[in-house]
Amino acid sequence: MKVGSIHGRFQPFHNEHLDYALAALKSCDFLWIGITQYDIEELKKCNDSPNRSVLSSNPLTYLERINIIKDALLDANIDRAKFDFIPFPIDEPEKLYQFVDINTVCFTTIRESWNRSKVGRLSQAGYKVEVLWENLEDKEVSSTLIRESLLNGNGLWKKMVQPSTQQHINSLNLTNRLQEYLK
Repeated sequence: MKVGSIHGRFQPFHNEHLDYALAALKSCDFLWIGITQYDIEELKKCNDSPNRSVLSSNPLTYLERINIIKDALLDANIDRAKFDFIPFPIDEPEKLYQFVDINTVCFTTIRESWNRSKVGRLSQAGYKVEVLWENLEDKEVSSTLIRESLLNGNGLWKKMVQPSTQQHINSLNLTNRLQEYLK
């Protein structure tokens, strides 16, 4: 059985993240979904991507992200037995072996320079890395754009996420949480 993994902060999980997960699932029998910055009370500093350690960029807890991603994948008709979740300490790659078996293929995409740094970190830690695609053009969908849209109230974020994710964002009152973090 070929085991793969994807990883990200998923703050929140959006349509491009879903494409990433679905592409990885086509290349493996089972997919670990690694949640980076899983402890939002102890965000790890990252010189390659400073916004990763800012609380307002990490409004969702580990458990909230799992529930959002699980529901988005189930809505996409992915069998629940084909995926599960793990913490993924990409900011401390020497700890990855505690969560991800070294024989797991780490799937990734290249959307910004930070992604190249992750490829290097994973490779140095001994993992096989497969880049699913590279696209450095301006992002039309991103977690940053979603959080900005929530804060300015324009509703554009709704087109960037699955209906189940919209329900989670609304039920968690994520807009108010973001406003509190920015005070």
